[in-house]
Amino acid sequence: MKLWLTESQFIEIEDKPSLMREIAPRSRSIDWMGVMGFLPDPDPVLRKLGQDVTVYRQLLTDAHVWSCYQSRKSGVLSCEWEIREPEALSRSSRRLLRMVEESLSEIDLFQVMCDMLDAVFYGMSPIEILWQSSPAGWWPGNLVGKPPEWFGFDEQNRLRFRSKENMIEGEFIPPYKFLLPTHHATYQNPYGERTLSRCFWPVAFKKGGFKFWAIFTEKYGMPWLVGKVPRSTNSTERDQLLSKLAQMVQDAVAVINDDESIDIIESASKSASAEIYEKLISAANREISKAILGQTLSTEIDKGGSYAAAKEHMEVRADLVDQDKHMVATAMNQLFRWVGELNAPDAAPPLFGFYEEDDVQKDRAERDEILTRQGVRFKQAYYEKAYALDPDDFDVQAPGRPVLGAAGADPASLHLHEEEQTPAFAETQSATKFQGEVELLADESARAAQAELDRLIEPVMALVEKAVSLEEIGEGLYELYPQMESQRFQELLARAMSAAAMTGYVAASEERS
Repeated sequence: MKLWLTESQFIEIEDKPSLMREIAPRSRSIDWMGVMGFLPDPDPVLRKLGQDVTVYRQLLTDAHVWSCYQSRKSGVLSCEWEIREPEALSRSSRRLLRMVEESLSEIDLFQVMCDMLDAVFYGMSPIEILWQSSPAGWWPGNLVGKPPEWFGFDEQNRLRFRSKENMIEGEFIPPYKFLLPTHHATYQNPYGERTLSRCFWPVAFKKGGFKFWAIFTEKYGMPWLVGKVPRSTNSTERDQLLSKLAQMVQDAVAVINDDESIDIIESASKSASAEIYEKLISAANREISKAILGQTLSTEIDKGGSYAAAKEHMEVRADLVDQDKHMVATAMNQLFRWVGELNAPDAAPPLFGFYEEDDVQKDRAERDEILTRQGVRFKQAYYEKAYALDPDDFDVQAPGRPVLGAAGADPASLHLHEEEQTPAFAETQSATKFQGEVELLADESARAAQAELDRLIEPVMALVEKAVSLEEIGEGLYELYPQMESQRFQELLARAMSAAAMTGYVAASEERS
């Protein structure tokens, strides 16, 4: 056997069987102790705590973790899915497709996909297939998600069930029985990477922050009651006064001796100290959001956030959702292959996939509108492809001539495609010199009005760029409005509208003549 290195060099391989033999198995590695049983779970948090993944399930009781947990799952569960025909479609493939569709119609696929997505949080999510058979073949009667802590891996990375009968080595899993969606599983770590592992310590510190914050609030939130008694007062009388003070905190009334006194002391401002606990909890929530969603702006609004940053954060979350879709689709396609192997080995299995319904895109529509005003004319085929429209549902017509002086009208576009204008206002070659002067006046007035409008808007745009809140913008506009001189703009706009009316009158007169 020869392996080519360059066009003129090659090496000779004499030990060909070594190419098919695993040289570095786990049993020969220096860090493998050769113990019997399951492969140790490399999760650092679980190894430190000496527990299993059930400790992560308790994290879902935290409100912020649960919110991010639902948001991550809903990114996939809210999408539409479909079962597509294979490229090589034969009679057996059609029969296999019908069998898959009929069997899945009896299964709650929403719950199945929800169970599969648990792999993101627990590393893996074993899904047991409960097969049914008949003379027509084998099909999945149900798909049931099982707790990941019930399973482990042997030294060859094979999945095993931790049963009561065999707790040391576990039971062997037969073929075609379990789907195993995993989250970033590797040879070194077949258990997968657990997202909740990154949330354990933030949640622990967050709970501690809430505890000390509650103690701090109770301690400094109410005034202190200090009872004063003579120095010769014995312990029994002191305890009685203390008991009365404790009751006074709740009832606000007390009866004391005339030689005793009670002072009410207000605590000094402790807002700066209280903010420490609030910042600790906010920081923990941000770490949880980053661990589960990859970003923070979809769950909380940070100070100084911007539209660009929020858009970028949502794109990061969309990338994670695409990974989750791929994980679910891979597991479902594995199920379809097994159905094919059990019923029609020669048939191409169907394919599972997600899709998004094509909606009219606002950015594209606004761009097309601008291009149309500049003279671009799109064909019907473009609208069918770009906006997924049915050709029988619409017609493409030439747009009417824009009105002079109207908002959004482009003076430069008034002379484009004169042959497409409506007959009542169409220009003809017999247009008079007076009509041309009127149109020139209208164009100049419109351009002047636009320039004046830009001058009026310029301080407003500067105010919006500097402001940090809507309240500041409102106050600034209130102060800015009396200083804005709009008389010049009104005069120019009136001239443009008058010129437009004269243009229409002259064109109509020419048409009648």
